[in-house]
Amino acid sequence: MKTRTTSFAVLLGSALLALSSPSAVAADGVSLLAPTAPDQNSYGEVIGASGIVLGESYVKQDCPISQWVDCLVEGYSKHQPRSVWWPVQGGAPAVLPCLNKAASTATSWDKPCEALAINSRGVMVGRSYVSKSTFDVGVHPVLWLSPGSAPVDLSAQMQGLPAYLSARAVGINEQGWILGRAQIDKHLNEYAFLLRDGLATLLPSAGALSVKARAINATIAVGDGQYEGGGQSGVIVWTLDGPTSTLRTVDGSENDVHAEAISSAGHVAGFYWAPASKQGNRAYIWYEGRAQALPTDNGYSSVAYGVNAAGTVVGSHCRTDQDIHGCRAVIWRNGVRQDLNVLATPPAGFTFVQAKAINDQDEITGWMVNAANAYRGFVLTLQP
Repeated sequence: MKTRTTSFAVLLGSALLALSSPSAVAADGVSLLAPTAPDQNSYGEVIGASGIVLGESYVKQDCPISQWVDCLVEGYSKHQPRSVWWPVQGGAPAVLPCLNKAASTATSWDKPCEALAINSRGVMVGRSYVSKSTFDVGVHPVLWLSPGSAPVDLSAQMQGLPAYLSARAVGINEQGWILGRAQIDKHLNEYAFLLRDGLATLLPSAGALSVKARAINATIAVGDGQYEGGGQSGVIVWTLDGPTSTLRTVDGSENDVHAEAISSAGHVAGFYWAPASKQGNRAYIWYEGRAQALPTDNGYSSVAYGVNAAGTVVGSHCRTDQDIHGCRAVIWRNGVRQDLNVLATPPAGFTFVQAKAINDQDEITGWMVNAANAYRGFVLTLQP
């Protein structure tokens, strides 16, 4: 299904900006992603080609006296998570502007808006809450032409697609094509869509009952398909000008397979689970039709969160009998797993526990934690 809509290509073309690396550099080339306040946490989630980082921190907010009943009913949180970005070297984090500019008690437990992807020109996409009523909010897909700009509501670009309750944009490529996902009912069933040169396209479901779009590059998009009435999951791979294929197993058994990231060269990374063996999550990489499980120790689970054009994968390797303190941020290069805490030295008292993304310049972002459960985002660059 394709529907012609108002093009925003002119807006995308005007979004060229000079971008540079985030935050002040600490020892061993580790860059610290400062939180919005010293007593708050910070988390690195996405790193662009230029080194711009998208992530999360917390802001302190007060409940207005006029809304105290709403705050009580809705579950008001004094420390609200917010999507932030870290700009030039040494710069402080900047809070992402949202469609709903006023703090809402209905979203105080969640980020009122969230950037999920960025391309090399600094154009970002994600989602933002909008008020539907006093006690209800909706979710719209949005675009930011630059990290500090006002969000552009993309819901008007979806005219002609099937009806939906909420939607978000999850990926953007160098051509400015946007991958999104839309929830169609209260059972959380979804479909995937593409906004491309003014066309809104419904992507094939490949037989899945529900499809969750994940990531896009210049030629391929990937997502998760839910099959068999809530049973097995598989990865759907859409060639944007070609056929659709699926990845339903990694090790040959009945796997639940999920995608987390795609590289500019077409590598897909994520995790799978084999219910019969009860072995927990296992990271994998898929490239040119071949899926490979990534080394994971017995008694551990692993997830691949990011992959770059060289096929270097980043993620986490966690003891199954511990909490976050049993996790280590890791990379897999040429199928060999390495602990980032060995390759680089975290600040005193901290441990790298999650590696969330890697760009083609081998810059990795994620977060670390200390014994007091303080979380800090980081960026480090791999050495050859």
